[in-house]
Amino acid sequence: MSAPFVNHKPLRPVLLPASLVEALITHDLSAPVAVVDLDLRLVYTNATFARWFQRTPAEMVGLSLLTLYGTEHMASLRGHLDRVLQGEVVHYQRQVPDAQGQSYWHNISMSPWHDEEGNVIGVVNVALRVHELKITADALRVANQRLASHMENSPLGVLEMDAELTLLHCSSRASQWFGWSLDEVRGQELPALLSLNQTLGPLAAALKRLKSGQELQNRAELTITQPDGAIVHTVWFNSAMTEPQGQVSSIMSQVENVTERVMAARQLWPAASPSAPDSIASLLDRSDFMAKICTSLRLTPAEARVAVLLSEGHPLKRIAQMTDLSIHTVRSQVKSALAKQNLHRQVDLVRRVMLVR
Repeated sequence: MSAPFVNHKPLRPVLLPASLVEALITHDLSAPVAVVDLDLRLVYTNATFARWFQRTPAEMVGLSLLTLYGTEHMASLRGHLDRVLQGEVVHYQRQVPDAQGQSYWHNISMSPWHDEEGNVIGVVNVALRVHELKITADALRVANQRLASHMENSPLGVLEMDAELTLLHCSSRASQWFGWSLDEVRGQELPALLSLNQTLGPLAAALKRLKSGQELQNRAELTITQPDGAIVHTVWFNSAMTEPQGQVSSIMSQVENVTERVMAARQLWPAASPSAPDSIASLLDRSDFMAKICTSLRLTPAEARVAVLLSEGHPLKRIAQMTDLSIHTVRSQVKSALAKQNLHRQVDLVRRVMLVR
């Protein structure tokens, strides 16, 4: 099979006669075009522009813009026209009605018309319909404003990053917790920002798994030391957005400040091992479980705490040490909890507690 014929000779440009160019612009160009002189009278329009006014191009020549648009509309155009007559190129958007009275958004471009000596002798006006794009852009802008408002009003701190964990945006609440000014930290990598005051630990690992595409969502805990020395306990809910090809394009973290709950829980649940304190999640889970025990078994918080610790396998003496109570007080609380459940053995109380879980 022979190879297809290839013409290696350079193509010569096709030069259109001026008359053909004029015919193309006047009759075939879908964008409205008009030219006015210094008196703002039309000296040329193409057919598309003339159809706005249900006329032919020949009928438009000689008409003034004031006659076509009226006093009110001309007042809005006057500023643009004056700038163009001073030699500027002006771009703006406006709604243009068609012959049926329906208005559509157009991009308007006004350019100075110069004579051979470079003097401005008029204005060239070109319009391009962008109605659908304008409607879509406005809808997107409203949606983004609504989303931004929700982010700012959320009790969670919100941080948005790119696929390399570069900070793109953070809500004012997050800025407050971390002691940041968004203008100062935008464009910096989040792990570097956070490790200025503390090591990331589990959060760094969680973000790394999202960045690599290993996970699409996860959670992590982080205790933050603010510039003034205040401690903030946070739980991070992280998610990744991927492209159709599977590549990670952005990562978002929604951060919950659980400091008050953690401080209250630590008063109830001293760490079993000071060298290995409970995680934030386990501490809060235990407190939530105790609240459920109080409601379900009608126990006091003190009785519920002892019951939960019993269910975790701690002997009474150890419970007394953990809660800083006397062994006599702990036994009294166990006895009261048993009586309320009409039980006689600690093992039965433990079974009852585990049923609630």
